[in-house]
Amino acid sequence: MIQLLSHHKTPGGLRRSANVGVAILLLMLSIGCVPTRDSRVAIAHPASESIVLKNEKGPVELQVRLWPKEPRLSDLVELEIEVGAEADVVIRPPEFGEAVGDFLVRDYTERSPRKISGQGKPNRRVFYYQLEPVYSGAHLIRSVAIEFEDNRESSEHKGESAWIESEPIEVTVTSELGDQVPSLSNLEPMAPPQALHSSSVWWWLAGGVLLAVAGVAFFLRGRKKIDTETLYQPSAEEIAHSQLASLLAENLPSQGMFKDFYLRLTGIVRTYIEGITSLRAPEQTTEEFLREMGQKEVFSKDESYRLKEFLEAADMVKYAGQRPDAIQVDSSIVRAKEFIDMKPRIADAFSDSQLKGVE
Repeated sequence: MIQLLSHHKTPGGLRRSANVGVAILLLMLSIGCVPTRDSRVAIAHPASESIVLKNEKGPVELQVRLWPKEPRLSDLVELEIEVGAEADVVIRPPEFGEAVGDFLVRDYTERSPRKISGQGKPNRRVFYYQLEPVYSGAHLIRSVAIEFEDNRESSEHKGESAWIESEPIEVTVTSELGDQVPSLSNLEPMAPPQALHSSSVWWWLAGGVLLAVAGVAFFLRGRKKIDTETLYQPSAEEIAHSQLASLLAENLPSQGMFKDFYLRLTGIVRTYIEGITSLRAPEQTTEEFLREMGQKEVFSKDESYRLKEFLEAADMVKYAGQRPDAIQVDSSIVRAKEFIDMKPRIADAFSDSQLKGVE
């Protein structure tokens, strides 16, 4: 693994001098784009501007090439690791993370090896990295280590892993400012307020009006949706019919689940009665519920008797283990639907009983 050690650090500065920066900005604007930090590209350098280290170990030879050898803070440092080996020697790529010391790894790829006629090892791999410096100063790139496995028949260490390493590389990253240290005191004073042109004022006003109109439209649209959802509330009858339909779709009696079926069936009816009369029907026993309904005279005598039969028959199934036949199940379902559809008469009777209590 490559590690970078810094002997000293100085603050980073401007990437370009003022004149060069203005010229580049005008050039990029003329073609429709603006330079950014990520737009830097590595430029090929001649051999005289590169650092080249070589090493050879058994059937493997290693060449590490880095350029430019004196990079600036605004440059991308290119690192090429070329490994050559005899046939039947397995070369493993170096394991680098997202950073190499204080350099950031901006790009990594494996390139096709250059063709060498009449020389070099037949098995060659080339690993290429682009590194970005993040501060100026001296860096030490420690040894580049490559792992290989010699599987040649003639090898004394067949199948064993070994390493070949390069010498360390010292790299000095320079800054455009040199020894100058940026200071806030060198900044030009703030310019005085500038009056806007009349056309600019009208553009700002028009933009503000458009934003206001869009905001009002968005608010009204959201308010309309909230009002629509708030205004519509399903009735107790609609809720009961929906719950009954879901229960019947499960077809619990055909599965022998009579107790579960009657528990939910009577619960739907009693919850429905609670919703239209404000009685706490689901929390009462059958006897308590029927007694309170009789005291308030919510149902007629005939309706009260049929409700009593319905609830007591269900209790026999829920608590006495009775197994009803198909006719009894169908009769209970019909009776439940009758009570759900009895809403107008129940509501009127309950209102009258409340008035009698007030009087």
